[in-house]
Amino acid sequence: MSSLAPSVLTLTLGMFFILMGQFKVTPRYFPDVYEDMKQEFGRNNKVFPFYQLTGWRPYAKNYRLTVGIVEIVCGITLVLVPGRLKQLANIVLLILMLGAIYTHYALNDKFDRMAPGIICSLLLFTRLLILRHSGHSNLIKIDKSIEDQQELSDRKKNN
Repeated sequence: MSSLAPSVLTLTLGMFFILMGQFKVTPRYFPDVYEDMKQEFGRNNKVFPFYQLTGWRPYAKNYRLTVGIVEIVCGITLVLVPGRLKQLANIVLLILMLGAIYTHYALNDKFDRMAPGIICSLLLFTRLLILRHSGHSNLIKIDKSIEDQQELSDRKKNN
């Protein structure tokens, strides 16, 4: 990513998910938020997305810890790791956020409970679109450059 905006978006999303994951994993810094997360995942566990498919439902604690650790690892990847791993982290976080939206919908929560997941999903999707567009435009520039070089070479041959 060559411009400032996508880089800022990537860093902001990474830091956000590190913080959100930390809320789920440890009570050390924000004990009240951690307790809320514990209760929330007790509710979330009841509508685990793959229960109907597999007949298996994780323990609420393991579910919360897994989601938190995945958010932290993907957030760190967005902030610190260069290259294609950022895209993988982005996709994993997008899937998590879609799962969060589904969970709140299945629990018949109000829109204000779904809004953070929707907003994060849109930001993650936007990041992927920006990256894809910038990668696509770079390919177009490379193709144009190759065509220009071939045309210049052809002109030299004809002269």
